[in-house]
Amino acid sequence: MLPQIFLLLAVAIVLLAAITAYAMMIVKENERQEKLKGRLQDTVAPSARPTSQADEDFSLVRTASHIEQMKQRAAGIIGVDLEQAETYPIKWWLVPFITAGVTWFLMFIASHPLGSHKLLWFFVKVFGTPVVWWMLTGFAFNWFTNRRNAKLVEQFPDALSTIVRCVRVGIPMGEALRTVAKDAMEPTKLEFTILADKVSIGVPLDVALRELGERVKLTEYQFFATAITLQARSGGGITQTLETLSEVIRKRVGLKARGYALTAEARTSAMILSVLPFVAGGAIFVMQRQYIMLLFTTSGGQSVLGAAILLMCIGMGIIQFMISNVLK
Repeated sequence: MLPQIFLLLAVAIVLLAAITAYAMMIVKENERQEKLKGRLQDTVAPSARPTSQADEDFSLVRTASHIEQMKQRAAGIIGVDLEQAETYPIKWWLVPFITAGVTWFLMFIASHPLGSHKLLWFFVKVFGTPVVWWMLTGFAFNWFTNRRNAKLVEQFPDALSTIVRCVRVGIPMGEALRTVAKDAMEPTKLEFTILADKVSIGVPLDVALRELGERVKLTEYQFFATAITLQARSGGGITQTLETLSEVIRKRVGLKARGYALTAEARTSAMILSVLPFVAGGAIFVMQRQYIMLLFTTSGGQSVLGAAILLMCIGMGIIQFMISNVLK
């Protein structure tokens, strides 16, 4: 009974540590976004004040109802951004079902090393299943968003360069945005198409740019919107500002690429460590099948196999978390 209690406490501590680490990561990311937003507001104030209330209130974005706001908040619990749901590679409502299947598979694996301990397995099954499902679902949507944002940032300098060239030869800003929408690659093409369409039907440029920054939620796009808005309200040349912003973004993209190069050894090691057990197991299955079959035909072997798979998943997750923090 005493070993079961210690094992239960160990599992509870591990789950609590994982939840705490994930919550701290979310809190730090929110704090970073709030600091960036505050710095941006401090930079543009007071010049960014609207010239008239009519221009400031004019927008094609309809006001969300109370029910829609509740839906957005409920979806935000699992990491879904309903405003960007159409940009996900698959239908967003399929992701919870897929992660539920993955969670069931992980619980099935965990049942072999923990099934003999009824109290511990009850605790893990009741409390661990929703936590694992929530973490997997949030990770999936976060991966979708980060992947798209990485492409947007990587393609943004070329879009800025196109705008600069168009403005220098005398093309209006609206036509310059339309040119970017025609020539750019996805997902930049979609965002600038929406922006150009709004400007072409009469939406003020500063309002359309503000909506672009709110929709994309990237600092680079917010700086772009701020620069264009200040130029439209106070006058002056915009080409030098956009060139400087483009150069800064190119340097950031290059720095991130350098970070990927520096972490190539760690990522390769993680990949080798994840593949090596399967290669070794396949080799043993071919040469000495009776040895490897003990992991599948006996209860003790199934427990060892389940524990090994769970520990390997936890280890790969920790390595990926460390590499992602370094690249940030």
